[in-house]
Amino acid sequence: MKTFKQFNTFTKTMLIAGLLLVVYGYSCRLFRIYFFWESKSAGWMLFFIGIIGFLFYCIKIKKTEKKKAIPEKIGIGILCFILFVQLLLMIVLPFTDAYNVAKIYIEKDADLRSEIGTVTGFGLISTGEIEEVSDMKTEVGSATISLTVKGDKKFKDITIYVIKEMDSPDWKVEEME
Repeated sequence: MKTFKQFNTFTKTMLIAGLLLVVYGYSCRLFRIYFFWESKSAGWMLFFIGIIGFLFYCIKIKKTEKKKAIPEKIGIGILCFILFVQLLLMIVLPFTDAYNVAKIYIEKDADLRSEIGTVTGFGLISTGEIEEVSDMKTEVGSATISLTVKGDKKFKDITIYVIKEMDSPDWKVEEME
């Protein structure tokens, strides 16, 4: 395999920037630095893009050697799917009723307020999952939402579980970690 110096500039930049942002994201949590907590999520995305670039490079090398590159192509497909789903969730999730109920609950939670201070905002990148099933009469669902809550004292990563039951038209918070 070729050396890191032979990768194109874009791949090297994505890999290095991604790793630096991931390391900073975990470090800022460890050392209680309350600036740019979104770096962890952004870093993982950039790192995945760098890995895709690396896999394209491997395909190029194998093509010149007239070898098959099926594992590399499968890897690219999986990483592209992961990035697409994450991007879709980042765009759609903040506009759901479940997310709005979770935000309101977080803003009003006295225990959290005593820990982080007054909620001043939320991180730019929210992840999670949401499932909603409906028929002609009822609608049920569940959601798991992970987000960064920014307080005037400190920041905190929160995972909140929201459900929508058959007998209720509204989402409600079941648990918060």
